[in-house]
Amino acid sequence: MKPQTFEYELTVPSSAIDVMGHVNNVVYLDWVQMAASKHWNHATASYFKDEDLTEERIGIKKMAWVVLDHHISYKAEALEGDVLIVTTFVEKMTGVRSERHTRITRKNDQKLLVTAVTNWCLLKMPEGKPMRIPEELRILF
Repeated sequence: MKPQTFEYELTVPSSAIDVMGHVNNVVYLDWVQMAASKHWNHATASYFKDEDLTEERIGIKKMAWVVLDHHISYKAEALEGDVLIVTTFVEKMTGVRSERHTRITRKNDQKLLVTAVTNWCLLKMPEGKPMRIPEELRILF
């Protein structure tokens, strides 16, 4: 089964620009994490339908994802005012782990700026202990 992709668009704000005049590398990492959160909220809204969906990350009282590692490659720069497309998908979910891929491209020329692979671990909350990814969640991605 092909993974479900999710994407969002953003315009580079002045606050993302560093002393080199382009988007700071750490900002890209923030956008990668934001993509994961937005995708989670979008994909799991029906799963958590009986909970408060106004939280920044739905389902947080039952489960939470923590990053095990990020692998990020910077291909080209983005500048203030550039419109970017952030695309993400979950490549695999096994046991307590998930592997998520993210690509950031510039909208006007489709130039690939960043690729990232993030490995996550699912925790049962509020205990904060690793938990197996429920099949009902796995199939949503």
